[in-house]
Amino acid sequence: MSPRYRQPTETGPLVALEKGPYALTVAPGFGARMVSFRYAGRDVLRPASDAALARPTNYGFAGFPLMPYSGPLFGEGFIFGGVSYPLVRNVPEEPTATHGESWISPFGILDRSGDTLELAMTHEPTPGTFPFRYRGLVRYSLSAAGLSILLRITSRDHRPMPAGLGIHPYFPKHPGTRLRFHSLGVWPPDAPEAIGLGCQPLIEGLDFGNGPDMSEMVVDRLYEGWDGTAEIIAPDGFRTVIEADGVLDKMQIYSAWDYPYVCVEPVSNANDGFNRMTAGVPSHGVRVLEPNRSIEGTVRIFVAEAR
Repeated sequence: MSPRYRQPTETGPLVALEKGPYALTVAPGFGARMVSFRYAGRDVLRPASDAALARPTNYGFAGFPLMPYSGPLFGEGFIFGGVSYPLVRNVPEEPTATHGESWISPFGILDRSGDTLELAMTHEPTPGTFPFRYRGLVRYSLSAAGLSILLRITSRDHRPMPAGLGIHPYFPKHPGTRLRFHSLGVWPPDAPEAIGLGCQPLIEGLDFGNGPDMSEMVVDRLYEGWDGTAEIIAPDGFRTVIEADGVLDKMQIYSAWDYPYVCVEPVSNANDGFNRMTAGVPSHGVRVLEPNRSIEGTVRIFVAEAR
């Protein structure tokens, strides 16, 4: 099946929120993406460049929601309920469908009041896209405690629907940056042959419990048994905290040696969780939603000294 790239060709109007030292800018029309998030003028998330805004690029923003699944599919579709559903590549940067539909779909504004922005979209299946109808909701809220992001997906289909969600933020990674969080296991590297493989115990070099310097680490792994709190410590002591609850009980970490940022991604499902569920792999994390049922989770990002 040939690719069908569906992302918007324009960023669209931006919406800005401010509360105390915190400032957030969002692009509702391009996947409800965060354009920037700052504390007292300092970038907490990597801001989108003027070039990325002028000609929107899928991976050029500060962060974006993931629905109705996080991570890549390892093949050209998935099997659910004994039915095979082919999916096309949804962005040119990836070899298979990745991160679902919402991050490349326009959201409408449901509410813009005070320090809150509530956005929603509805996915209507077409050939080669996610085959179930759903509604995605993202609510950004600023307070003196920082940024809160509510993520919710609701089945609008007449059949049971597999679902997952998450968020994909980019944090600055200066030389000497440390990342700390506790977890119990790590999933194998992504690959088609990994479909039948489950989570394994932590191994040396992949444990972030003691906050190692990850400036030059190359890691692209999903962690299991994350305790819901992570901390990024910059070389000058500036500390950013990421918390999550609800179904967001897994943590994807992506850091390439030549990238000045690290992705710390609370998510609900294993990569290619749909096919892992079919294969009977434990802890795949996919939820099966009956019609009009939802799952949700909340992510909080704040500067530790400001709490």
